[in-house]
This record gives sequence, C-alpha cells and structure tokens, in this order.
Amino acid sequence: MPGWDREELNAVVDAFAVYRDAMREAWGDWWLAWPLLQKVTVGDVLHESRGAVRAAGTLADRRIAFAETAPEARGAFVYDAGGGIDLRFKASGTTDPLFSALADADAGVLLRFARQRAALVVYRGLTGSGLPDTRALAGMLVRRHWEGRWDAGLLAVTEVVRADAAAVLMAAEAGASVELSLSTSVGAGPLHLLDLAGSARVAGSRHLGFQWIGETLTPLYRVVRLRDTWLGGVREEYGPVQPGRGLDTEPVPPLLLEQAADDPSAVLESPPQPLTVPVPEPVPAPEPDQDAS
Repeated sequence: MPGWDREELNAVVDAFAVYRDAMREAWGDWWLAWPLLQKVTVGDVLHESRGAVRAAGTLADRRIAFAETAPEARGAFVYDAGGGIDLRFKASGTTDPLFSALADADAGVLLRFARQRAALVVYRGLTGSGLPDTRALAGMLVRRHWEGRWDAGLLAVTEVVRADAAAVLMAAEAGASVELSLSTSVGAGPLHLLDLAGSARVAGSRHLGFQWIGETLTPLYRVVRLRDTWLGGVREEYGPVQPGRGLDTEPVPPLLLEQAADDPSAVLESPPQPLTVPVPEPVPAPEPDQDAS
C-alpha cells in the first residue's frame, strides 16, 4: 500500500488475519470491513481484481434503483479468544493492587492475554439491513452486462450490519495486558464486556498490538456478483460482451431476463472475501448511465 513501510504493512496484514479468524466462526461468509472505519452501505459497488478489492461507486451511479429494508436489531457480539483472556473488573472508588494505571476513582478492567495473536472483539448495538429481494437487481445486472456496463469483477453490496460501538484489541505477544478506564456514562452495577465498546479508553498497556475503540461503524456486509457459470453460458451462446458497447446493441434476450426473475441465484453468486488485506484506496466511479432502464 502506498506510503506504508514493510513493518507497518506486515502489522496490518497480521492484524486483519487475527481479526478474520476471530469473526469467522460466528459470521461465516460475511465480508469484513477493513480498516474498521471503512464506510460500506447497501448499494455500494466494489471491484475485485487479483484479490484486491476497491470502491467503484454505487448502484445509483449506474442508474440501478433499489430498495433497502428498515434496520433490524441483531443484538451484540463478543469474542474473547475462546476464554484465552483473563479479565478483572474494577469498580469506581475501589482499590486493586493489580491495577497500576487507573486511579482509585476510575472504573475499569484489566485484560491479560494468554496467547500471542489472541483477540478481544466486542460489538454493541448491532443492526442489519439489506435488499428485500435480489430479483430486480439480478435483472438490472443482466441488462448492464449485456450493454457492456457491468463486468465480471464488479460486486454489489446487498446487506450490511452496523454497530453503535466497538472495541477490538489484539495481543502482540503472549502475556500482553491492557488497563482500560470506563466512561462515567456507564451505568451503576456490575461491569460487563459490552461496556468496553465505545466507552473504554486505554490507560496503560504492555505488549498490546492492534487496538481500536470507537462508535458508529459497519463491520460486516454481503456482496453479490454475476455468477461465473452464467457468464460462461452467455459467452458461449451469444459471444463476448464488449466493454462499453455490449453485444452489438441487440436487445437483451428474454430468456436471460426470465432466468434472473425466476431464480436470481442462477445469475448471481456471493463470492468469498479474498484473503488479502482489503485495500482502502478507491478507484474513480464510472460516468453515470444516460438511461434509467
């Protein structure tokens, strides 16, 4: 990545690998926003080439209309390295000899990581929204591909999960530790891991690697693209599509549109996220289409 030295790049690559492994069991084939503040919304368009994924405008840029469902609550998410993190909470106004960075008046928590590359991931206030149906999108992508305006590398974001707040901490070495002070806005009563999301501040640490605590982010999303086998069938039956020109301005065969309407999964697929670190630098959005078909 431009402007990053090898050590910084290796740290980012390693952090993403740890984070990906932490999220995989619970979230399966969902794509992960990285860096964590990457902005992702339903209707975004991405371009994937040789494992690198970049922003490529929106469906609206291509005059592709879509609807989005109302946000639906999805609770919270906590990953604690399979129990490999020792936690000790401290209430405000108490003294604990294990805490060296917090004042007696502070409420907080001490985390000690048993293993190198262990991670704590906390998301609070999760909500999800997405396309209510992919039939209309499948039909529009068929049209755009036929016109030479949608190629095999383009991806459309169809679903997102947002979080009100998050805390993501990773150990650089076994035995790493961190003291976190908690905001006075945290309510009275027992402290919980979810209190760390958004409201915590690093007061002191030892051998801590990646750390991010903040609010309002979109950690997860789903994408679709035109299915490889469908694209192969179109090439075999009708010939190659010319970028920007399409197939000699012939109308889209009704059979292709019927496929999209009857079974969108025959036309669209949800590819796995590339294992390489997502690249945040965007590419220019395309010129808006002149028609709204």
